[in-house]
Order: sequence, then structure tokens, then C-alpha cells
Amino acid sequence: MAKSEPGLDQYAVEKFGVSFEIIARILSENCGMKAEAVIADIYSAIAAGSKTTGIDCSDSTVKCAKEAEIYDSIEGKSWALKLAFDIVLTLLKVDQIIMSKPAGGPNLSKAAQRPDGYDD
Repeated sequence: MAKSEPGLDQYAVEKFGVSFEIIARILSENCGMKAEAVIADIYSAIAAGSKTTGIDCSDSTVKCAKEAEIYDSIEGKSWALKLAFDIVLTLLKVDQIIMSKPAGGPNLSKAAQRPDGYDD
């Protein structure tokens, strides 16, 4: 999807998608699997057209979660993502506020000028 975005937005979208790799990385490391191999297997399954690829920790394999009957609560995942998005948006807003305010306080030379353009 990132490749279809115009301008510099494509980089933000791409990095946002890549940030989800941390879920597979942590899950695979907690299962005793090699994270790099797991992520490579997931990418190859996605390239082959699978949309339900997941990690089965019981036998340390990457497989289709639907075929393996691995189900998870969508409610917990959706709230986790919503809260993560809220945090990101809040941080971006704070960053924009900080970047938009000039440093050093008000410009006193302009504040001392009279409205008619003549100095005192």
C-alpha cells in the first residue's frame, strides 16, 4: 500500500507497516524460534497470497492460522491498535506544536513599534 501513496507519505506508511514486525519478532523469540527466519517465512507466505499467516508456538512453525484453527479475540487486538494509534497521533501533535513555535520568545523590536509604523 505504501508504494501507491503520493509524496513523502509513502515513507511514513511503509515504516508504520514495518513496525508491526515487532509482534512477530517478540512472539517468535518467546517461543524459542529465530526471529529473522520467522519474519522471512511470514513475508514469503504473504508474497504467495496468504492473508492469514501466523506463528504456531506449539510446534514452532509459520502456518495459515485459519487452517490450523488458531483463533484470537479481535476485540483485544482492535483496542490495542486504537490505543497505539492514539499515542502516535498525540506524539505527532506535540511534535508539531513544538516545531511551530519559534524559540527565544517574542520579538521585542516589533512589539515596541507603534501601529502607525513610526518608532517612539
